Amino acid sequence: MTREQILARLEQEYARRREDNLRLFEQRREEACGRCPGLRELLDKRHAEVMAGVRSSLTAPRRGPGANAGLPARMAEWNRQIREKLVQGGLAPDFLQPVYTCAVCRDEGYVYDPSRRMCGCMRQELNRRLMEQSGLGAGTGTFETYDASVFSDEPDERGMSQRRVMEANRDICLRYADSFPDTRVRDLLLMGKSGLGKTFLMQCIAHRVAERGYLPTYVSAYRFFETARQAYMDNDGARLRPLMEAELLLIDDLGTEPLMNNVTVTQLFNLLNERQMSGRHTVLSTNLSMNELLERYTERVTSRLLDKGACLRVGFVGGDVRRERRRKGKEA
Repeated sequence: MTREQILARLEQEYARRREDNLRLFEQRREEACGRCPGLRELLDKRHAEVMAGVRSSLTAPRRGPGANAGLPARMAEWNRQIREKLVQGGLAPDFLQPVYTCAVCRDEGYVYDPSRRMCGCMRQELNRRLMEQSGLGAGTGTFETYDASVFSDEPDERGMSQRRVMEANRDICLRYADSFPDTRVRDLLLMGKSGLGKTFLMQCIAHRVAERGYLPTYVSAYRFFETARQAYMDNDGARLRPLMEAELLLIDDLGTEPLMNNVTVTQLFNLLNERQMSGRHTVLSTNLSMNELLERYTERVTSRLLDKGACLRVGFVGGDVRRERRRKGKEA
């Protein structure tokens, strides 16, 4: 499902919500009128006053700017009398207030102040659905929870600490996500040994891109291989279409998937080549070195990852943080 389809379905749900709330309001109105003698007449008179004010506003240029000057005071008096009737009937004075799930946008999903923008309630739900569709779901990494302090701040022989490198990597990924789709380079390749936070930063990118209203698609390299293998076995290229056309595709742990002749390398080349030709963004992570990538996938594939004008390599250095944490836990 595309972002547009997800948003269209969400807007339909908001429309149904408005209809449901309107029915609930009408039920409350009938209940109140049945319990409060004279209330219906007051409501009808207030409505007539509102409509008269609308008609007067339309003719205000001819009648002068003060045509509706007394309307707010008259409406306040009608509202006071209605609240009084409700209390007399044993109901709360706000019983006939409009029913909204979100009082900010009144269940429109959009607010106008003055330009039209998506309300926070709809944006939050859209982001949740985008992440769910992406394959990551909730509870994964975000830039706000990224903690570079878990990395060593001991400088190496070049005077550069692991922590400083990881902070720089975070900043690169953050700029990429914040500027998507107008990024300086189209693709990222996160390289380094396992346990250094490559997957976490991929999740951070996906979350930030989804927050900005785009649809990321996350797959492990193994899942990509399974999809490619099935497409090859069934002679069904359409299986790979969602990956080919994803706004942002994130492939994690490249190199851990089984290597199958005429499938893995060919399908990976086709995927990267088509996405680059169509200008679509791809982020990959791998534990392999450049020599290992070249040996495994051949120059034909790695050339797509070595194009400095299109793909930025982000290096992760140092030891496995997860292993170090486990070691310290045992020592404690």
